[in-house]
Amino acid sequence: MTSTALKTSILSLGLAALLGACPSSSSSNKSGIQPLGDPTDDGQGDASDTPVAGPVVFPQEAFRDNKPAATEPRDFNLPGITQFKLGNEIDVFLAERHDLPTISLELNFDGGSVSDRKGREGTASLCMSMLSEGTKKLDKLAFEEAKANIASGISSYARNESQGVSMRTLSKNFDATFALFSDTIVEPGFRGAELDRMVKRSLEGLKQAKGSPGSVASRISGSVFYGEKHPFGSIITESSLKRVKINDCKSYHKSYIKPKGARLFVVGDMTQEQITKAFEPLLAKWKGAPKKLAKVPAPRARKGRIFFVDIPGAAQSTIYVGHMGPDRKDPNFFANQMMVGVLGGGFSSRMNMNLREDKGYSYGARGNFSYNRHFGSFRASSSVRSDSTHQSLLELLTEMTVLQNGKRPAKAEELQREKNGAILGLPARFATAGQVLGMYRNLVYYKLPMDYYNSYVANFKGVTLAQVNEAATKLLHPEDSVIIVVGDGSAKQIFRSEDKQDKPRMKADGKTQVTLLETLKELAASEQGGKGKLVILDADGKVKK
Repeated sequence: MTSTALKTSILSLGLAALLGACPSSSSSNKSGIQPLGDPTDDGQGDASDTPVAGPVVFPQEAFRDNKPAATEPRDFNLPGITQFKLGNEIDVFLAERHDLPTISLELNFDGGSVSDRKGREGTASLCMSMLSEGTKKLDKLAFEEAKANIASGISSYARNESQGVSMRTLSKNFDATFALFSDTIVEPGFRGAELDRMVKRSLEGLKQAKGSPGSVASRISGSVFYGEKHPFGSIITESSLKRVKINDCKSYHKSYIKPKGARLFVVGDMTQEQITKAFEPLLAKWKGAPKKLAKVPAPRARKGRIFFVDIPGAAQSTIYVGHMGPDRKDPNFFANQMMVGVLGGGFSSRMNMNLREDKGYSYGARGNFSYNRHFGSFRASSSVRSDSTHQSLLELLTEMTVLQNGKRPAKAEELQREKNGAILGLPARFATAGQVLGMYRNLVYYKLPMDYYNSYVANFKGVTLAQVNEAATKLLHPEDSVIIVVGDGSAKQIFRSEDKQDKPRMKADGKTQVTLLETLKELAASEQGGKGKLVILDADGKVKK
């Protein structure tokens, strides 16, 4: 008997045995296999003998009445940090981790979009990205192949006032990866064809962004909250991207990518001696100080109360509500964080529970403080159904108001929830080498002590309910907030009343006010929650006449 015939015979015997063990079939069920939970009787016994699917019932035990309490946090051993200098120019921050044969390294420099010239917004972003698009020796494809062959990565970035070049590799491939990294720093390729490709890709990204309410709101928010002339308020446009040429990138690299004052962060399987030895050849040919950055001025929000961008046909709207806030070194930082956590920090926060769980207007709403070296700001935001945009805006302002004026002060259970989240979530923020690097880089950026996290848990534990409510009174200013709304101006709006939800509100003349744009005009005219006019912008933040 052949192998195929033998397999067929075995399968036939197995199928016959299976069918023989099943109840006899009826004309409507020729397989003879009885459905699970089917109460019909096929002559094999009473219907009551057949299992019937039903609801799952849990026993009424006392412990089910309350959710489990969080346990006391265990001691967390922070990764140690060693500080030293390379060539009296580069400050090094080393977190040794020898449990895995991996290394993450980043050179961080001052610079970024604050250095962009007017009309050439996007220069820093494009030119820093160009650094990791090949070297003088290796074009883009050869550079990518060289990294792939040793399972390593090299990347570069630019933010508002910080930029960097990073690498990650296995310990055994450090030398080969560092050679590529050094050429990226000192001898980038800067090929015109690569810049053209990146500009085209960025232009396509802008086209997509201008059709998304969330992307548009993010694009114009800096201009609205900080001012059109503020370096943090610049907006990258199609025309500004097209003006960036390859010589601009060469000049940018020459001006800002210098060792003097740079910061090196290393996490992983390395020692101080290994780092020093690796950087000696690089520092022998790479010298100088970067161009000094201009001083960042104080922000001055644009004149107006509500800023609206119309995106016809948008299924959702995006809302931002914001004002200036405390800086990162505020002595009440921990109480401030607990307060804004209660308001909009996570899933259980008041803003999210209101708009998502209670009203069903949104998948999520958040509010938080954000910081840079110079100042801080508060911002609440949500993407909501188009028809509930106006009502969602009122709900966000209401949540800010009732916490600020004490009508609904923070409760003990809310504070404890936020403490548990901050304290028990700390170890996860140091879970990977990249996260460790980022945490220590942020400390250096904000000029905080390197042992900051040693007292982190104790500082959060010490926050009192009185401090949280005092922070709300001092730091929340719904009446002075600047509002951004991006969505379909013609979308009909729903309204809530005390006796019936989602009931169209009727004006005194009997006509229903239905569109989003009309409700925003009325809100600005009424000065509800603050003074200021409605300003209509385009997707690039320019006032529409």
